[in-house]
Amino acid sequence: MWTPTIMNKQSGFTLLEVMIAITIFAMLATTISQVASVTVDNQIHLEKKMIASWVAENKLVEMRSLPWADIKKGSEDIKMSEREWLVKTTVKDKKDFPIKIEVREVTVSVALKSEPDSPLQSFVAYMANDDA
Repeated sequence: MWTPTIMNKQSGFTLLEVMIAITIFAMLATTISQVASVTVDNQIHLEKKMIASWVAENKLVEMRSLPWADIKKGSEDIKMSEREWLVKTTVKDKKDFPIKIEVREVTVSVALKSEPDSPLQSFVAYMANDDA
């Protein structure tokens, strides 16, 4: 006589399998979060450096339009792109040119006003006296 066998098998995941899956998901989520955070920080830093470059270039263009006697060192605050920038300018006379011409080395450093000791950009330009 044939007797039906009762299957007592349950389907689903065991507690161990669920814990392993949650651990893997947590590790992946942590890694993705860290990568996203670093990416955002880098993007913000590059944006600051780019704007600082524009500020420095604008300052150099402005100085090139000044008379020779007005090209001198200084410091000023500039507001651009909803940020306050500190622009420092140093000027040195250069004497070692092979031809007789007055030349000044102008260095423009740009930093956020909130972090004046760490410039984001520093440009050097040479300006000749063409007022004569």
